[in-house]
Amino acid sequence: MLEAYFDFINKKFSLSNGLVTKEDENVTLVIDQADCTSEEIISSYNQYGADCVNYLPGAFSFVLFDKKEERLLVVRDKLGVRPMYYSQLPTGIQFASELGTILPKIAHPSIRPHELAQPIRHNYPIELQRTWIEQIMRLRAGEYAVADKDGLQLHTYFRRDHTPAFKGTKQEAVLNCLRLMRQSVRRCIETSPGPVALMLSGGIDSTSIAAFAKEIEQEIHVFSAGYKGNRNTICDERPTARRFAEDNGLVFHDIEMDVNDFQDYLEELIPFLDEPAFDVNCMVQYAVYKKAADLGFKTILSGLGGDELFYSYRDMQKLVKAIQSNRAFVEFYPTSRNRKKILNYILHNLKSLLLPTQAAILSGRNPTMWTYDDYRKFASKGVLSYKGETIKFADIDVTQHFSDDADLNAIYDYMFSTFASTLCVYMGNKLSAACGIDIHYPLLDVDLVAFLDSLPLEMKFDPEKPKVFQREIMTDVLPSYILNIRKHGFEPPFEFIRTICSKYEYKQFKSDHVFFNSMVADMMIDNLMK
Repeated sequence: MLEAYFDFINKKFSLSNGLVTKEDENVTLVIDQADCTSEEIISSYNQYGADCVNYLPGAFSFVLFDKKEERLLVVRDKLGVRPMYYSQLPTGIQFASELGTILPKIAHPSIRPHELAQPIRHNYPIELQRTWIEQIMRLRAGEYAVADKDGLQLHTYFRRDHTPAFKGTKQEAVLNCLRLMRQSVRRCIETSPGPVALMLSGGIDSTSIAAFAKEIEQEIHVFSAGYKGNRNTICDERPTARRFAEDNGLVFHDIEMDVNDFQDYLEELIPFLDEPAFDVNCMVQYAVYKKAADLGFKTILSGLGGDELFYSYRDMQKLVKAIQSNRAFVEFYPTSRNRKKILNYILHNLKSLLLPTQAAILSGRNPTMWTYDDYRKFASKGVLSYKGETIKFADIDVTQHFSDDADLNAIYDYMFSTFASTLCVYMGNKLSAACGIDIHYPLLDVDLVAFLDSLPLEMKFDPEKPKVFQREIMTDVLPSYILNIRKHGFEPPFEFIRTICSKYEYKQFKSDHVFFNSMVADMMIDNLMK
């Protein structure tokens, strides 16, 4: 955990937690987490100054104080894998890798209603800079801050670019992706402070990482989890994961949770959450980290990111069609002049117009339709009273508005920066750290992402076959029962979750309806703000 303070008045840098990663006559460096060494960071800074961020590999977040220039450099990695928060206080600026670390230092914190309500509705924060606390901000992915006598300046040093710059053949693209994936897995293993294990779901992402890890290490341990009573159903992939482990000489650990574990783990992990991010599967993820830590592992590798990078979500393709349909209708107005165009459009696009997604986008149900009804019931009478301010959730617009010109890449970028980052990565970082485990995401490698972004869309995307390019990449590495499996996802015990919610009594909220997101948000606020 990283925490640093820069005093504008006295131009002094201090570490509240006293952790110094590296110090010499020129700089003081504090690293939260990094796939590169402190020597690499200092050497790069001495050579390039703040531009060093363009030359550092992997994911990282760090604070570097230049003693000579009396200047603080605070960096978040290009893809936002590692977090960084800041708050401008009366005499200076506070930085930390956890929002909850800064919160006690704010005399009178206030809540941003929209930034609290929208994640409760959609499962994850959508605003990438503002947090739910008025006085606390995030550094965004690919952003760094400079604090000196002139105050605070923010700089963007990286943005994803989908310009199809690659001019090679598909076979060359496949080989390059294989090289980059192997390189990323090797870096994650070699920079680990101790024994490494993997999360194995049975899907193509985690099995790819396991296959590459096996090329590097003789003994690879993998963890797969599920709920008692769900075995052999379509949403429990442990049998497939076990088969792959046995076929490839991996040491397999099966974690089976009883539904009664769910309540215990939920209460156990709440103190570690400081953002409104909600995942009903977080308890079983937490169980994996606890088991790995008990067995002495220091690092876990996760296959997160493959769904967003390799176009896995059919619903997102439907969403793009719905956006395009809405845009076309807007262009046809006034209808009295464009009746023929409208009829012609309907005739040629009847199938997409009848998709549930079309109605969903018009009603505000997208992109997370499954929380729509629960949130409406909660918000109809939902109120939060905090320090004299009353927040009425019914008055807050929680609709996610997409640009009229949003294309497939724009929608997947949205999923990458929100769902993958502000929910999945956030939750993985928090829960693994709670167990003393360092988590790495080999597929969230900036070189791999940048290369995939440079490929023409038609080379890597097929609307009828999710992850078609990833399957081509892994053809000679993974068996057919992995390459051809239909991904079903992981199903928690929903009946048990509903039972817990029905018995829960709000501590901070007032509402007639409780669902998972509102329950966890209430528990989090009560823990942090009381």
